This record gives sequence, structure tokens and C-alpha cells, in this order.
Amino acid sequence: MRLEDITIEVRNKALVRLGLVRPEELNFELQDTFNNVGSWKLTLGSEHLLTPHLRTPGSGIIVTGPDGTLLSGPTTKYESASTPEDPGGSVIFSGVSDDIVLSDMLAFPQPTNPNGATQALAHDVRQGPAETVMHAFVNANIGPTAPVGRRKTGLTMGANLARGPQVIKSARFPVLGNLLTEIAILGNLGFRVIQRGTGLVFETYTVTDRSAFVRLDVLNGTLSGQRATISAPGVTRAIVAGQGELTKRQLLQVDSPTSLEAEGDWGRRIEKWIDQRNTEVWAELQQAGDEAITEAGFTAVDVQLVPMESSTMVFGTDWGLGDRVAVVVDNQELLSNVTGLAMKAGPNGYQVGAVLGDTTGFDLNVAMNKRLAVAEKKVSQLERADAGSGTSDVMSIMGVW
Repeated sequence: MRLEDITIEVRNKALVRLGLVRPEELNFELQDTFNNVGSWKLTLGSEHLLTPHLRTPGSGIIVTGPDGTLLSGPTTKYESASTPEDPGGSVIFSGVSDDIVLSDMLAFPQPTNPNGATQALAHDVRQGPAETVMHAFVNANIGPTAPVGRRKTGLTMGANLARGPQVIKSARFPVLGNLLTEIAILGNLGFRVIQRGTGLVFETYTVTDRSAFVRLDVLNGTLSGQRATISAPGVTRAIVAGQGELTKRQLLQVDSPTSLEAEGDWGRRIEKWIDQRNTEVWAELQQAGDEAITEAGFTAVDVQLVPMESSTMVFGTDWGLGDRVAVVVDNQELLSNVTGLAMKAGPNGYQVGAVLGDTTGFDLNVAMNKRLAVAEKKVSQLERADAGSGTSDVMSIMGVW
């Protein structure tokens, strides 16, 4: 993508588009995360025609790239500043992606009842293909079939193609976005809430494997720089506890060939207790263990990279957030999903960075022997959604290579 490929529109609370920020006026940062809440920051002059609109509660922006909407979301705060060099001052607007509704809301055990204090059911249990179950929880809690008091205004449901494995999931007041992440990780699915036209849409999609033709490497001219962080697994054996007491309690131990291999590599048996007393269904206990092992039961190699502006593999067109790509680290080709992106547009031009996580095929011994320095910061786990955070962490990798 280039600066001229990006447009930023301001919207009001009713999702009506009010105006466009001209490219020469852009002073903008964006950070988005796969299956999580993104954030953005836009600086406008105090006298800008769109400034009063963004100061109005419920306002927001829509960011569009060459292939459609990249991110949309509401303003969460703004800050005014002025200096002797700029007496008129400017206003820094900060916001989040529309996925924030999934972080704001809980999955009720009785979603037909909008009063959280009078829930008549212990759990909302749903089963079926992973994608179908995700849509069902969203629809029942904030979608068109939710009670009016909890229904997200303007939200419709995107296509549900019943993709992913058969799952069973019980909900009793979890954060809705966390619940979706647990299901999505089992089905290799992505999800988002984004503005399409004059409304919001909850969308699900499968991760696209582009690793056969997208190979990112400093030496082949597709990257201007990269950093890799290697870290031990978070768990190698999950102990899942269902219902019952003491010796009569249901207990299940879950691991995988990958988690056991990581256990041998690091010489650490890492156990995790998972309390699932909300269910007595063995399939659901197994699923909870699988989720933990799938999420953290491996040697993690997280890669931060800056695509080359002149690359033939254009970020945002040939590959993007959630896609599976190949990246070369320490002369080894790894396969990984793009778990985050960062974008910055301003007086110094346009920059973009990406974060890759959950890589496979990494030879730990070779990498550790060759590693001269290792970044300290690990990429956030999928269920973390700090909606108020800024973009400085990911942006710090730009322009330093």
C-alpha cells in the first residue's frame, strides 16, 4: 500500500460519513490485531472542519485501503495541545476498532433475558460447527435476535458457512470476544466487526494460506528489517477439571506431540490447571484442554517485520492480517500467521509494519546458537484486548533498520 491508497473518513454516532481527511493532512497511526481489538490515533488542527465532529461522543473513523475497509471504529478520547510555534493548536483523537463491542459485552447464560441479575439459566450451551457457534453467540447477545436493550444498533450478521470442527461451548458471563477467540482458534478462523456501507457487520473468515507464494526475507528485497523473539511454551500438559469433588472430580490431562516436543527441547514440564466445573461433558473438557495446548503449547517464535515499500509482495494486497505466510529467520523458512499490523502516515511519509506469531518449523537449536540478541517483548496472546493501549510498541520497530 501507498499513502495515496489510504483514505480516512469521519463518521457520526449513526455511522453516517461526514467527510474525508485529505492525504496531505494525514497525521495518523493504526494498530490492528488478529481476532482482537485494534486502536488508532488521528491528529487534526483545531480549526479543521472535521474536528468538531470527532469531538462529539459516538463519532469515529473509517479507514479504507485499495481492497476495501481496513478498520473502522469509535473515538474513545481526545486531547488538545498548542505551542508557540502552533498557537492555533491541534487535537489528538484516539479510538479503537468496532471489535470493541465484543470486548464491551458479556455472553449471558440466558441471552433472551437482558437483565444480568435475573438470569434463570446456569449456562448457555451451544454446539455445532465452530463458525456456526460463533455466529450464534454473537447473534443471541448483541445481534439482531438479542433483546433490544443489549442489541448493538446497526449490527447485522455476515455469512455463516458452517466452517470448522464440531464444538460444544458453555457460556456464563465470559467476555464475548474471549469466548469467540477460544472457538476460533480451534477452527483456524478469523472474526471482526467492521463498517460496511451504513452499518456494522460481524464477519467470520478462514485463514488464507499464502505461504506458497509469499516468502518474506531481508535478502530477497521483500523486507527492510525484522526482529524475532523466541520464548518457551506457556503450557505442555493441561489438567482439566470438570465437576465433582476431591477424588470424584472429573480430571483429564491433555497434551500434543508439539507440546511434548517443546517440553523436551526446553527441559521443562509446564502444567496448567483449567477449572471447568461449569460442565460435566467430557467432549467440552477435552476441548478446553485442546484450546490451551493450541494457544500456548509450543516454542513460540514471534517476528516483527517491516515490509519493503517496493516489494513485489504488497502488504494489504497480496497478503494481510490473519494470512499464513513464509518468513526467513536465521536462514530458516518459517510458516506463520500475520497476527498484527501497524501503520503510520504523516509528514515523514507512510510506513507499515507487521507482527507474525505462532510460527512452525523452527529449529530451536540452530536459532539459539546463532542468536546475537533477542527482543524482550513477546507478542500479546490472542485473548488479551487492551482497548485503551496506544500504538507505540509496534510502531517502535519502524524506521530503525
